[in-house]
Order: sequence, then structure tokens, then C-alpha cells
Amino acid sequence: MSEHATDRDEAGAAAQADGAGSARPTDRAGGAVLQPSAISSFPARVLRPAQLPSIDRGAGARTTPLVTLDAGATSFLNGITRFEPGASIGHHLHNCAESVIILEGEAVLDVDGVEHRLRRFDTSLVPANVPHRFRNASASEPMAIFWSYGSVDATRTLLGTGITARIDAEQRGRFGEPRQGEPAVGGASGPVLEVVELTVRPEAIQAFEDAITRAAELFQRAPGCRSFELVRSVEQAEQYRLLIVWTALEDHTVGFRGSADFAAWRELVTPHLAQPPAAVHLRHVLKGF
Repeated sequence: MSEHATDRDEAGAAAQADGAGSARPTDRAGGAVLQPSAISSFPARVLRPAQLPSIDRGAGARTTPLVTLDAGATSFLNGITRFEPGASIGHHLHNCAESVIILEGEAVLDVDGVEHRLRRFDTSLVPANVPHRFRNASASEPMAIFWSYGSVDATRTLLGTGITARIDAEQRGRFGEPRQGEPAVGGASGPVLEVVELTVRPEAIQAFEDAITRAAELFQRAPGCRSFELVRSVEQAEQYRLLIVWTALEDHTVGFRGSADFAAWRELVTPHLAQPPAAVHLRHVLKGF
């Protein structure tokens, strides 16, 4: 029985286990969307490789993206690449760390000119900007890998051509554009980072941090809010920055600011501030490593 036939059989059995064979709702991110949650605006998902589109990488390699930006990824991307017997991909590098697990067969990993033999479940970790490539060690058996990138802003640079492309652009279409009928995540330029400058009254620091902890749930359930993180100045203890990622600018400026949760957020944080907060919105330009 082929590997893909096995995938289909397993997918069918799992679908029945999910809901006695009933269909789950899906959207453009692919996979089955599980029950909505009051905690997060992004639903949980079950992603079945046999039911998802794949990308022909050429030379006998085919990639199936799994967790993507569209699916709600905030800090990593992953997927599966299958290699036909004897297949390989060209030397390349990424702007972030990549980890790969061998799922099937045997592989040869070339890291900066040094080859390493890998077998099932062997796992690699290649730092950013280190040239590498995988090839199928067998001339008669298939090989498959599960890959993870340590950033949603991951890129691939092909050493043979010097061309650099975002991984999420490859996932959306050959030329980095959304598939037909699909809007781009966050518009053409991707998600927006809101940076909020907060100056806290010295006597209210602990109360402020407690208030931010309580406020996190307000943002997590806000449509389009992807992550929420507080950092504190080393030099000036009363200075904080709140880092919030939104799928689109309007998710913050229209959606969240027009909601009851925005008023609740202001009530939580304002009493502890020494001055009004200041916010700017930024978009990604470059990740070096």
C-alpha cells in the first residue's frame, strides 16, 4: 500500500473519530476547524496532510504546508516534504533556525559541505544562514521529512540563484500571491505590530503588571489579535513596552477600539500610568537571524 493511500485511510478514520463521519467546517487555512473557543479568536484545528494542497518543489520533492500564518501561527511554521527515490533539493539557507525530523526512509543532510546520514526520527537543527540541503539516500524507496521554522517571517535563499522568498509566500502561491479567491493575511504587507509605550508610577509597578496579566484575555479573544507580550526597560524600571501583533491594522483601530473590551482594557491599565500611553504601528522589514 502506498504512503498516500495510508494517509487517506488514516484521514478517513480520524474524521469519523472527530464526529462520527460528520464534516467539520473548514476555511482557507485548510484542515478541520474544531469547536470555537471563548478564549481565542483563532480556532483550534486538525490538519490532515492527505487533505491539504501541496507544492511541487521540482526534482522529485513535494511540500505540504501544515501550520501557516493563515492557520494562526504566531512564532513558527511547519510542514512535510516528500522525496521520491533519489530526489534532492538544492543548497539553500534560512534567516532563522530550522529543525527537521525524518518521518520515513533515510536521508543525507549536507550542512555547509559536510554530509550526515539520518534515519527515521533522527532530528536536525540548522542555525540561520547556514547552507544546507536534504536528499533521499535511497534510489528505490521514498523519504519524508517534517520541518519547522523558528519564525513566521522565515525566508529561503537558493544558493544557486541567489533568490530569496518568504516561506509563507511560497505557501500561498508560486509568486507569493494568495490563491484565487483568497485575501492576503493582513493585506499585501502582512500583520501589523503595535508597540505601546507605557510609563508606570513607581509605586504601582506590581499592580500594573497584574493588570496587564488580566488584560491579556481581552486581547486574545479580540478578532485578529495574534500575540500579546510585555517587556520592561533594564535601565528605567518604570518604562514598559507592550508588543501586540494584529492580522490587519483595522483589527486594532476599528475592531478592538470599537469594542467593549477596549474600555475594559483602559480601566485596567490607566490608574497605574504616570502619563498617557503612546502607540505606533510597525510592519516587518527584515529578519537577519
